[in-house]
Amino acid sequence: MTDLPFNGPDERRRRLVAALQASGALHDDRVAAALNRVPRHVFLPDIDLDQAYADDAVPTKLDAEGRPISSSSQPAIMALMLEQLDVRPGQRVLEIGAGTGYNAACLACLTGDAGLITTVDIDDDLATSAREHLAACGFGQVSVVCGDGGLGWPPDAPYDRIIATVGAWDIAPAWTGQLAPGGRLVLPLALRGALQYSVAFEPAGDHLASVSILPCGFMRLRGAFAGPETVTRLGGPTGLLVEDTSRPPGADDLAGLLTQPGQTIGTGVQVTGRDLYAGVAPWLATREPTGIGRVTDPPPDPGATRPASRRGSRILLAGAHGCATVGPVGAPRADAGAAFEAGARPYGSEGFQFAERLTSHIRAWQAAGRPSLADLRIAVYPEGTALPDVPGSTVIVKPHTRLMLTWQDGRF
Repeated sequence: MTDLPFNGPDERRRRLVAALQASGALHDDRVAAALNRVPRHVFLPDIDLDQAYADDAVPTKLDAEGRPISSSSQPAIMALMLEQLDVRPGQRVLEIGAGTGYNAACLACLTGDAGLITTVDIDDDLATSAREHLAACGFGQVSVVCGDGGLGWPPDAPYDRIIATVGAWDIAPAWTGQLAPGGRLVLPLALRGALQYSVAFEPAGDHLASVSILPCGFMRLRGAFAGPETVTRLGGPTGLLVEDTSRPPGADDLAGLLTQPGQTIGTGVQVTGRDLYAGVAPWLATREPTGIGRVTDPPPDPGATRPASRRGSRILLAGAHGCATVGPVGAPRADAGAAFEAGARPYGSEGFQFAERLTSHIRAWQAAGRPSLADLRIAVYPEGTALPDVPGSTVIVKPHTRLMLTWQDGRF
């Protein structure tokens, strides 16, 4: 057998897949085979091979203000979501958000020749380029449609699997309506504000029930089913402030407040970055009804570069005249997996009250045994459906659904 060129695309792809397996992001051999087969660089023709085969998201389209509105997702989260979707040969799959077409190609590998893949994108230029990329790689059988993904695609329904590769504020009625009995829906779902999780749902009688939940971060769905979240640039090429609603009239400039110096109030609770987003953040989603956002920090100086998936980010709790962010006490650790003391930093006249609430929630999470996403269950009921009486549950009202969040252990 001839060795692959060390710097060629095939060998780079093999090394990326091996790295995903070593990191724990990839477990399924069928998903690994799909990622090994599909040449990501063909779907990203304008970047070099190093970028194409790095475990990073690659923005591919910006809006008028320079904010990314489409990208090729980070391979690690792609692998995890494909595993959540559990695609089988011969199945019918709908993808919301075609992007470059790369994920649709992986789906086509998983369904095989007997399957059907339909991918929908709201932008005609993206749908056209995705169609071209897929054809160039031998996946011309994938149907690429330009349309509003919130409406699904009725002509090919019902689908055994539906996956959204854009962040959704709510579960559109079309997605549940076009899901086949016994099917599975996977999507990045906003629980509160910018707290977004990739959730795999299956039908359970009159509702959907979660079967797995993972941390994630995706660009938002556009079109008729776009959510009320607002995104503000903080300077630099990547800094963003995401809030759950628009700021009320007379509210302070939150982006400006976040540039002010401050001192972090400690909690005495040791955490890692994963603890924050897989434990503390969903805990907050069941305790704070509004005001939760997320701050993605820009690079430290205008000339610096930092991959999108490596950016620092902070959980935020805000009101009209202040906010507080969750972060480390003292200097942040260079090692992303290192433990640190969690704290809250106040900003603005109302900042201290928000910081006190955050620190109280973090200590309560610690006292409850540090529950994580593995302990959380989400049930989705259509609007107008009577909800069961589940002690200790939290109901989040969305335009088309009601989310019922319950910690598995009743003591939470």
